Amino acid sequence: MAVDSKQPIATLIGDVIGSREHVDRGNLQRSLSAVLNLANERLKPVQPLELAVGDEFQGGFVDVAAAAQATLLLRLALLVREAGTDSRYGLGHGEVTVFDQERVPVSQDGPGWWSARAAIERTKILADSPRTSFVRACFGPSPEEPGVPPDAAAVESFLFCRDSIVDRMNDRQRRLLLGLMLGSSQAQLAADEGITQGAVSQSLRRSGAFAIDAAHTRLGGTSV
Repeated sequence: MAVDSKQPIATLIGDVIGSREHVDRGNLQRSLSAVLNLANERLKPVQPLELAVGDEFQGGFVDVAAAAQATLLLRLALLVREAGTDSRYGLGHGEVTVFDQERVPVSQDGPGWWSARAAIERTKILADSPRTSFVRACFGPSPEEPGVPPDAAAVESFLFCRDSIVDRMNDRQRRLLLGLMLGSSQAQLAADEGITQGAVSQSLRRSGAFAIDAAHTRLGGTSV
């Protein structure tokens, strides 16, 4: 899909944590491609998510809410498919200049990508600190920098709280949250997990999955 360089979009850059140490990098690449395809099918980005260099990937969305939702869907789906393999993200917003739409990955540049790049670099720095080791997504340049919109800090605060909740979840709770995002009924989730529907409801409530789903809806995320 062509991107109008005069219209700002929400940009996303992600990568797989510790990919070089993965026991089967070929399978990891296949899983990553499947996860990107899932997100493209469900979220319909204005610029489809695609692999870039190595295990890095990128895509563009109509707004920051949709891009934020993509980071959660991608992270959960990869965690589930690859037994705990985690990923991190940088979100930006701004104009994007496409030089070659036919090249894979698309040849492009612009403030939208610069801000996403700055964000993923801050994600890496924060995740290396014991106090913020749970951080997996940042938005744009540091909120303390001059000229950054005031709502950037609010979006990033939301991402931090969300990531902290997901960090404390066990594998089953993450699978249930992913299923909730994908529209599975509690009865379906119970059958998949071999537990009762009441246990599913209790887990979604206690783990914070319902809170995350409600927060994304409030932010403006669409159904996946």
